[in-house]
Amino acid sequence: MTQKILLWIVSIFFLFNPSLSLMAQEETVLQEIERSGLIKLGIREDAFPFGYKDSENNFSGICLDIFKLIVEKVRQESKREIVAIRLTESTLRNRFDLVEDKIIHIECGPNTINAATNRNIRFSNPFFVTGTQLLIRVEDKQIIDTNGSLNDLTLGVLRNTATQRLLEERYPLANLQAFQGITGRRRGVQAIRQNRIDAFASDSILLLGEANRQGLALNRDFLLIPEEPLDCVLYGLILPKNDSQWQKLVNSIINERQLYQIYRKWFGEVAPEIRKTADFCRNKSS
Repeated sequence: MTQKILLWIVSIFFLFNPSLSLMAQEETVLQEIERSGLIKLGIREDAFPFGYKDSENNFSGICLDIFKLIVEKVRQESKREIVAIRLTESTLRNRFDLVEDKIIHIECGPNTINAATNRNIRFSNPFFVTGTQLLIRVEDKQIIDTNGSLNDLTLGVLRNTATQRLLEERYPLANLQAFQGITGRRRGVQAIRQNRIDAFASDSILLLGEANRQGLALNRDFLLIPEEPLDCVLYGLILPKNDSQWQKLVNSIINERQLYQIYRKWFGEVAPEIRKTADFCRNKSS
């Protein structure tokens, strides 16, 4: 009986002390940053040009430039003049967990927006559009017909991805070879160079990025087929699910002109190929 009375008193105390009730509620991302002075960001090291390690083992890529815009925006809106930054390496497998477990406030990478996800996260507005294509050797152009069955051809793909499911449905007679881990895409492109597989499927922007890192030139060493991608993919930043204030701040960055300056900086010679895919996907959606 004494315990019940104590619980009743505690409940009444919080009911008539709204400030204490608010403190008991979960902090928003911006409230946490204002309290701690720390913004926690997640970035990949296997997704050139969005996130990767440079020759000195430092993080680099489009996502790092996007983070700079977000940090500056937070500094403008925060009560703190100094905001410390902590970068955490994310992967294809742990990216959602890092946000759900509040280890990071935001994750940036080639994250396909999926409205049907049952995870306790949400995506930002799209910050990039691309599509699924196959990377092949130039000399194989005449023998690989993506309108056919690709019967008995060996197609490389990253394990447990939407691309793998797409290939299984579209080309059930093809032989799929799954690559995994943070070096999966790199090894897949190497397998093309070494004639161990016939094609490697992934998002076209990631294929272009990895081929470029390996010193391969589009139209000289390799091709992307089909010309119109097999599907269209929108990338979004991963955010906590129930934080509209944080989502609004991040989306305001995505809509700024500075984002286009970042793309011009990174894409250079392959920009026409990227625009071609983006235009196709925009026309398809409209």
